[in-house]
Amino acid sequence: MLILKFDIEFKIDYIKRMDKIKIIFSDFDWTLFDHKTRTFNAKGIKCLNLAHENGVKLVINSARTYYALKHLKTFGLIPFDGFVLVNGGITMFNGTTLYADYINTNIKDDIIKILNSKNLGFILITQFETYIKEVDKKLINDFYSVFYEPYPINFNQYKNEEVLSIQVFATPAYDSFLKDLAKKYNLIFNRVNENNVELFPIEFLKSKGIKAILKHLNISSNEAMAFGDDINDIPMFNLVKHSVCLGNGNEEAKKHASFVTDSIENDGMFNALKKFKVI
Repeated sequence: MLILKFDIEFKIDYIKRMDKIKIIFSDFDWTLFDHKTRTFNAKGIKCLNLAHENGVKLVINSARTYYALKHLKTFGLIPFDGFVLVNGGITMFNGTTLYADYINTNIKDDIIKILNSKNLGFILITQFETYIKEVDKKLINDFYSVFYEPYPINFNQYKNEEVLSIQVFATPAYDSFLKDLAKKYNLIFNRVNENNVELFPIEFLKSKGIKAILKHLNISSNEAMAFGDDINDIPMFNLVKHSVCLGNGNEEAKKHASFVTDSIENDGMFNALKKFKVI
């Protein structure tokens, strides 16, 4: 009886000492959105809505753009309070932009002129829209056959909004030219695949967005939970106390998570939120 009483008291004390999760940061691809079926995980949607009903703030933290998430109908399914987008290049909360790391306007204009002179197609990613200048349709089609992404707006409709990143449709044969261009304008060069290169003003990190939102809300990192599955989620995992990697995730990412849950097809997010008593 004494042992039983001790066990009960210990469990009650443990529950009392557990950090109350006040905010959840969730990755999108392979965490909420299953690319095998190209659909959202139903229980993932359900559990985030339940958490939100319980007063937990929800933030999407993704390499995706606002334009892509909007046209994938994400916002109609989950009541996100905040957005950390383009891998941390911009962060918004309840309609307020906390920061945005835009490419200098003069540099952006120069690069557009240079890409046009080289007859290279490109994408401009802005706060809310994504624009495409079409040149080589094969490169574009190959890119979109790999990445499940809503097709951008024609560049003719671009109204000179500030730009977070420029994606160039170019094969590795253009790497030397594009690396020199990035170096000239102090930009970061990142080859996405055989058809596409990204140019950023600085290194984008998901953790930067988390820091901005936690500071804005005066919430401790001990009261935050983050879900992800890949290498770019590691800075996010290293920042918050409760970091959860999906079972289908990258092995290196799993090493940095405080907990590894089930795979997306086995409702990993739902199971983790149940385990941690968030829902």
